Amino acid sequence: IESPTKAHFMITKSGREVLKSGREITNETLREFPSFVKFIDSDTKKIKDSSEEKESLNNDETPQETLERVYGELNNVLKDELLTRIHEKSPDFFEKMVVELMEKMGYGRGQITQKSRDEGIDGMVYQDKLGFDVIYIQAKRYDLEKTVGRPELQKFGGAIPEKNVKGLFVTTGRFSQDAQKYANDRHIILIDGQRLAELMIEHDFGVSTEYTYRIKRIDMDVFEED
Repeated sequence: IESPTKAHFMITKSGREVLKSGREITNETLREFPSFVKFIDSDTKKIKDSSEEKESLNNDETPQETLERVYGELNNVLKDELLTRIHEKSPDFFEKMVVELMEKMGYGRGQITQKSRDEGIDGMVYQDKLGFDVIYIQAKRYDLEKTVGRPELQKFGGAIPEKNVKGLFVTTGRFSQDAQKYANDRHIILIDGQRLAELMIEHDFGVSTEYTYRIKRIDMDVFEED
């Protein structure tokens, strides 16, 4: 094949001739073409180099470092699974989930705003019994690759009743630099998809412990002689 433009591929003249010949197309057949041999050899070398690099890394690791690396890899997979599952749910589910997470983190009593009256506020968390200290929440379940821009932050900032109260904007996507700058100026806390998944794992929200390994060491006090 050849690629005349980005993300476009078409069969070459040689490829059409092979098709017309009626021959069975196998790797052995394709190895008659230098371009295919070059492609396979290059791909094999990349895999070999990657494998050797990983093996070298593993040989240099202590058991503790290996455990920490594997733990991190498992958590990264879990974060992706969490965000994928969240994205399959409705926006209403996401709003409720964010408020419940805030409660689980110990911020106070949460409440979902009625749709007809939310005016850009999806939920609130009351940090004291009488409701003097309030966190206003905007929760947007967007595509995982979507970037939230400054206009959406400004809309949320305008919906917050007072300038100095607490605001929290949570999304499954990410934030642009302009959005982050506006949030810093208005003291609005931003939580993107990756940070949201990290908080869920950290506070055991939406996840459960499958295995527990206890790492033990020598207790030197036991081996001391009088």
